[in-house]
Amino acid sequence: MVASKRSQKQGINNLIKAATDLHGHLGPFLTLGVRIGLAGLKELGAKRGDTRLHVTVMLEYALPFSCILDGVQTATKCTVGNKRLAWKKSKDIGAMFVLANNGHQVEVDVNSAVVQELRQRLEKKPSDRELFELALDIGSRSEGELFSVRHK
Repeated sequence: MVASKRSQKQGINNLIKAATDLHGHLGPFLTLGVRIGLAGLKELGAKRGDTRLHVTVMLEYALPFSCILDGVQTATKCTVGNKRLAWKKSKDIGAMFVLANNGHQVEVDVNSAVVQELRQRLEKKPSDRELFELALDIGSRSEGELFSVRHK
């Protein structure tokens, strides 16, 4: 069990590094996007890069919230270019994952307390080091703390 948790944490860290390379810097909303993507994959039983997978991310299309898109893209390999990643304007943050062949759907919503916490911490104009630490903190939190999940 310990080795499995360590392996899972290493997998998350590898994806966060890949997302950072794509996005240009590490931040809490990028990490949150990676975690949303991983949660959706797990709930659907899908693998990263599954060509049947389509994701619609719901968010406010403004910084820093839009950083979530690059995290979801990295975790799932759904992109705007391959037409399997879309975004929809919403005051809440979440994502709908759909497997095209069977219609299975799952919605992963970010818990409002997490969004509120991130907003409050960013209002304090944290240093780059504090942002880095916050991003790693989001990467290490449990899915239950971060999200609510609904199968449709």
